[in-house]
Amino acid sequence: MPVSLILILLLATQTVATDLYLPALPSISVDLGGLPGRVQWTLTAFILAFGLAQLGAGALVDRCGRRRTLLWGLGLYVLSGVAAALATSLPLLIGSRALQGAATATCVIGARAIIRDNYAGVAGLGIMARSMTGMSVIGFLSPIVGGFVMHYLGWQATIGVVASFGLVAWLAVYFGFSETYVRSTGTGGVGFLSFFRHAQFRASSLLAGFSFSGAICFLLLSPFVFIGEFGMSGVAYGVMPALCSLAFLTGTVLCRQALLRWTVPQVVRIGACLSLLGGASQLLLWLGGVHTVWALALPQCIYMLGHGFHQPCGQGGAVAPFPLQAGRAAAVSGCVITGAAFISGQLVSVSSMPASNTLVLAMSVISALVGLIALIAIPRAYRHASP
Repeated sequence: MPVSLILILLLATQTVATDLYLPALPSISVDLGGLPGRVQWTLTAFILAFGLAQLGAGALVDRCGRRRTLLWGLGLYVLSGVAAALATSLPLLIGSRALQGAATATCVIGARAIIRDNYAGVAGLGIMARSMTGMSVIGFLSPIVGGFVMHYLGWQATIGVVASFGLVAWLAVYFGFSETYVRSTGTGGVGFLSFFRHAQFRASSLLAGFSFSGAICFLLLSPFVFIGEFGMSGVAYGVMPALCSLAFLTGTVLCRQALLRWTVPQVVRIGACLSLLGGASQLLLWLGGVHTVWALALPQCIYMLGHGFHQPCGQGGAVAPFPLQAGRAAAVSGCVITGAAFISGQLVSVSSMPASNTLVLAMSVISALVGLIALIAIPRAYRHASP
């Protein structure tokens, strides 16, 4: 089996676990008796566990190898998905989702380490972009499939589909992947705090983290905006995150082509312009009284187009300087990325404003932060980086 396909499946475990069950959030709130803020913890707990578990996952993929860690992680991904589908109370569902988040950390960190095992420099960023293109195809389909499954079979079935995807990924790794990591005596020489001394690591991690925060805020709030405030059905709502995934897909394709022509800071600058345009246009339309579905959805798609530039450059750029510690570098970077997303998710979850107003405010602030990092911190980091 091509490694590129396995990388796509591994990276997609995260987007499937977050996007596919989104149309089910309002139904979970009704069936399990939770307020929207509490039900959002099924996603927030996933993100928190995903972020914290990455430190352990990074050490495991460097110590035990990529293949063994991935098989154990994917096994937990499947089992926790089954437990979540069978949950009869909101605390049980949240706990199962947290376990699934921890399992997902091993999949994503393992995939990023495999890329660094085989590719260096800009080539690694290009492979990351290509893998994310395939991942975003699955992300595009996930909420649509989730909307139909939710409509006809209920919210438990949507989480069951997530577990089934994990089983497919486990089979792909078991039958189609050979170990790519050769342990070196130099892997233990860099502590976790040492990564932060590298300017490229700091700037790249923050770029990916703040950009990811915008996507997470949309995932958390959009069901309650489009279903709760605008009265869309679960099937119709599934189109909204699918369009965002399509925009992200397009961004990763454009990023891969741009990396063949320009430097990383120049490519990131293109993404920053798109992110700023998305956040600013959404804010201006809303302040101008244009309170419609498309006034929120289209600017969000523009933002996600820029997100498609920032994620490959951010995630790949953070790991690139550390070929012998790729697993741990990916883990520490992943903690920064998901930590930023978790804090952002917490802030929007406790907002007392309507979900639509919260979304507009959050996206305007986040897009401004992304622009600052992309236009100032990234060029400085690459200017002072070693060749």
